[in-house]
Amino acid sequence: MPEKWNKKNKRKILKTLVSWNVNGIRAAFNKGFLDWLNETSPDIIGLQEIKAEKNQFPPDIINHKDYKIFIHSAEKKGYSGVAVLSKEQPTKVIDKIGIEKFDREGRTLICEYKSFVFINCYFPNGQRDHARVDYKLEFYDAILKIYNDYIAEGRKVIMTGDFNTAHHPIDLANPKSNKNTTGFLPHEREWLDHYVNAGMVDALRVFEPDTEGVYSWWTYRSNCRERNIGWRIDYFMVSKSLKSKLKNCRHLTEVMGSDHCPIELTLK
Repeated sequence: MPEKWNKKNKRKILKTLVSWNVNGIRAAFNKGFLDWLNETSPDIIGLQEIKAEKNQFPPDIINHKDYKIFIHSAEKKGYSGVAVLSKEQPTKVIDKIGIEKFDREGRTLICEYKSFVFINCYFPNGQRDHARVDYKLEFYDAILKIYNDYIAEGRKVIMTGDFNTAHHPIDLANPKSNKNTTGFLPHEREWLDHYVNAGMVDALRVFEPDTEGVYSWWTYRSNCRERNIGWRIDYFMVSKSLKSKLKNCRHLTEVMGSDHCPIELTLK
């Protein structure tokens, strides 16, 4: 995608943003991540579940001529972690939210730009036995407070990442059989209600309010991706002040390399 420039002040205007849970950046690199990056060339990319420290990133990504890269790795090797690749230098980068149990898992990167704040998150998985559901919901609460603080400052916010929750029955293939499964528990879904009530707009549903079968994650088992038996758990949530700036939001389901697909937000 060619870069867009504001001729008046010679400053590049950020247009296309992508979020992708890569399920291991090294694995994704070996499955064609760099070719995808060079071909599509988004302005900002938020990655989740990178499972790597900076010195473990493929050099072709770390040294990419078009991007500044920011990484927040988990203390635990090969686990969690987030990264942001940005063509424009943010005015500020925040890699910790001040809560140790979340910060040590590398779950958040916040990049402040002049026009908006970009919050990239990897929300916890509640686990099959629901052992981490409370931990997950505490993270939801912490991120909502950060969002509200930015809104109180008059900032525009774009939040993205793997939320690990399907909001409505339309957001997964089998809602009835998963009503007791983490990722679709009523009190998990209520937190996405809280986000919407706080003024966040689910960007995909602006353009596809009633479209079924739009998913972002599929288990590797039973050819679920080929059969499109999936979940929509990756989102772009934007503050209401940015709604008029949305041009499109779509899922790049044809892009392989992970059990998630990238999601793309385009601004006017």
